[in-house]
Amino acid sequence: MRLHRLVASGLLVCLSFGLLAGCVKKDQPVVTKTDKVTLVFYSLFDDEDIYQPLIQQYTAKHPNITINYRKFTNPVDYMNLIINELAEGQGPDIFSAPNYWFLRNVKKISPMPTATLSPTQFQQTFVSVANDDLVLTDPADGQKKVFGIPLSVDTLALYYNKGDYDDKIPSQGHPATTWEGIKNDVFQLTKTDNSFERFQVSGIAMGRSDNIARAVDILYLLLLQYNTRFYNSTLSQTAFQNQQTTTTSGLLINPAAEALRLYTSFALPANKNYSWNQYLATPDSPVKEMETFARGKVAMIFGYSYLYEQIKAEVADLKSKGVSTIDPKDIQISDVPQVNDPATSTEKRVAFANYYAQTVARTSQHPTEAWDFLMFLSSKDNLNYYNSKTHEPTSRRDMIQDQMKDPIYGVFAEQTGYAESLPVYDYDRYAEIFSQAIDSVLATTSPDDAMRNASSAIDALLPATGMIPAPATTKSTQQSTK
Repeated sequence: MRLHRLVASGLLVCLSFGLLAGCVKKDQPVVTKTDKVTLVFYSLFDDEDIYQPLIQQYTAKHPNITINYRKFTNPVDYMNLIINELAEGQGPDIFSAPNYWFLRNVKKISPMPTATLSPTQFQQTFVSVANDDLVLTDPADGQKKVFGIPLSVDTLALYYNKGDYDDKIPSQGHPATTWEGIKNDVFQLTKTDNSFERFQVSGIAMGRSDNIARAVDILYLLLLQYNTRFYNSTLSQTAFQNQQTTTTSGLLINPAAEALRLYTSFALPANKNYSWNQYLATPDSPVKEMETFARGKVAMIFGYSYLYEQIKAEVADLKSKGVSTIDPKDIQISDVPQVNDPATSTEKRVAFANYYAQTVARTSQHPTEAWDFLMFLSSKDNLNYYNSKTHEPTSRRDMIQDQMKDPIYGVFAEQTGYAESLPVYDYDRYAEIFSQAIDSVLATTSPDDAMRNASSAIDALLPATGMIPAPATTKSTQQSTK
């Protein structure tokens, strides 16, 4: 079970702060094939038995190398251990980190040697969002380098109850492909009653910040789909509060405000597509809307690939307690709706990526060997094995076509091709800021004003120099500025 993923993204961002500032790259000793090398590998969620056969294969070919893997399930413990050990110049050689973490923290990473894999080779091998997140400028020399290797790239998808669609919209049988279509689906799927929850069946879990597990990620998806320009060119200030675009009907809009307007529309009673309130899921529950879906009380929810197994486990747990649930066979997954109809629009589809990548710590005494092992892990054969054990969608371009054929997880493989991400300076604070924006709209603030307030709050967090670490200052430069 991977319920900890619901909080891991926010907690791991703490690695971004000054606690690691003392980590400096030490002189790397020359290692021959006869030298004994021990690599320490930390990661979240994946059981040791997933990696052990791969580690054995690698060490059989490199008998001088020992790899010690350690799995973590508690993100708080994982974060604290890495912070404390790296701050002392120790810690793991290899560790996993969220994709949004890398841009701000390149100085904490020993980049991959370009002789092992060049940025061009990386781009040809891995999907575009991984290239955007992990191929970055090395502050030490100003050159583009690879700073992480993803074993998978997960995306937000739409889970739905097929039984509800077969009953209420049989001519369609699955969610609409556009947001306007989803609004119509929700209107037809939603059934109100006089219960405390006010809904016998809700169309979709969307619109609030407190009882929807991935509320902010859904909003990020919409911001990307509305082509929101989030930052200025130096990533030192937000730009979305002043952006204006013209719709196909000639209206002048702020894309960020429109994204927020769409998101919150499902939780405002005055709207035709109103379908979600504070009573349908418990805010402090670890399962939130997932339980509502498992009980058949909501027809659609958003989630990542690992949510499928979680829903099935929740259904089994509720059944064991005598609670009525949906039929597990009715748990279906669809790609995320788009602003424009993919069948007729020339606009690129957009999905939201949120994943972990493996990287090598600046404090590692054996970065060459560590990166070589990560290259071995990310080979096509080994990622096929990894996918068979985890069902996590591939990060490699040459595996997408085959994985798209999977009747359950194929959607996630397809979406990796057009997935995008959003650089965030502080995941927890951004989540708070955008949650406040959502709450304020539900309390009658206009979406435009709510986004202006969010912009000001984020600007207060961003350093004047921007998110991108400044290049190393050379001795000659230091002398010339005295």
